[in-house]
Amino acid sequence: MNEQTAPPAQAAELRGQCHCGAVHVRLPADSAGIVACHCADCQKLHGNFFALLAADASHVTWEGEEHVRWYRSSPHNERSFCARCGSRLAKRPVEGGRIMVSAGLFGRDLPHKVTKNLWLQDKPGWYEAPRTGPVTPEELVALALSAPISSETADFGYAMRAASGNPHPPGVIALTWIQAKDAAERERIRAHSRQNVQDFLAEPGFLSIVTGFTGLRGFTVTAWQDEAAMKRALGQHHAVAMKELFGQDFVAAVWTAVWTPTRINRLWQRCPACATLQDASDAPTHCGSCQAALPPRPAYW
Repeated sequence: MNEQTAPPAQAAELRGQCHCGAVHVRLPADSAGIVACHCADCQKLHGNFFALLAADASHVTWEGEEHVRWYRSSPHNERSFCARCGSRLAKRPVEGGRIMVSAGLFGRDLPHKVTKNLWLQDKPGWYEAPRTGPVTPEELVALALSAPISSETADFGYAMRAASGNPHPPGVIALTWIQAKDAAERERIRAHSRQNVQDFLAEPGFLSIVTGFTGLRGFTVTAWQDEAAMKRALGQHHAVAMKELFGQDFVAAVWTAVWTPTRINRLWQRCPACATLQDASDAPTHCGSCQAALPPRPAYW
């Protein structure tokens, strides 16, 4: 690859400026991720939390320093602002070599995310703290259920799949939907569902389940090797849930069905070497076209 076609190197530094442009700042691009400080001082000074980038003060370069004003904001810290436009610039300890530079000086394309929230106990109730780190499965479910989204043609929620590893094609598929009256009842349904999934996974004839919620409607699609396996699994905790369903004021509506396949089509898998589709129904180990090794056959459901 020659110099003309080589991709541009990642920027070695971040460059920002105050609102009026009188003060410019540069700091290393690999500075620590963004920290959100929710302390009372930052609330007063910024009208919200203070989003900052932490760096070694010796690695931060200022231009237009004649416009920078520092003042003692607390016994242990100093803060600065631009004398021309008032932009808040940075915070630094009176003793120490670190400096916290305002993330707002650097525009929208910072290569960082919020990594930590400080002084959350001082956060007012009118905004939510920014997220830190990846979303866990539990958080994803909570977000999907907190404010359901819908359109004229679709409702959106969350779904999950749990698979047993049983390689057989499904002999029976069961469909269920269940309508909760309110959010509390929805959590009660979900608690039953979690226990049911544990029972299903312990049944050798269980293949997999796809289940989830859209708004107050829950749904499940379960695949089984045969009906006998399904009946054994449904005789466990599922029977307890059914007693509550018919014996108490529990759920607004429900529908269930059991389906057997008219035909099971072939399962096709693409060869990673020659890109041809191969009939993987009988779990071949090598491609019939190029003899390359095939990955494990996917589960039927």
